[in-house]
Amino acid sequence: MSPVSVIAIDGPSGSGKGTIARRVAERLGWHLLDSGALYRLVALAGMQSRLAPDDVEGHARLASSLDVRFGMDARGDEQVFLGGADVTRELRAETTGEAASRVAAWQPVRTALIGR
Repeated sequence: MSPVSVIAIDGPSGSGKGTIARRVAERLGWHLLDSGALYRLVALAGMQSRLAPDDVEGHARLASSLDVRFGMDARGDEQVFLGGADVTRELRAETTGEAASRVAAWQPVRTALIGR
């Protein structure tokens, strides 16, 4: 297996990391993995499932079994589907971002996502 080139962009929430990452990936012809979106998806799935905010194992189980699909709409804008439902807007909501910050710190969730 040949090595894969990776660029990581770090910074505070809402600073434009995703926008820059999409443009760089497009320019270089690379695929984009938005890890922040993955943590937001776990957090959103936890809220939708009514998990307790501190249920680490419950969120880790969700992370290992998320039914998620990334796509583009007709204008070329990002679309994210969770369980077949378009959650693009909910994914970028402030409450989802706050929950994602908590979820991203949990090693069992990180391990579950890396395993995918």
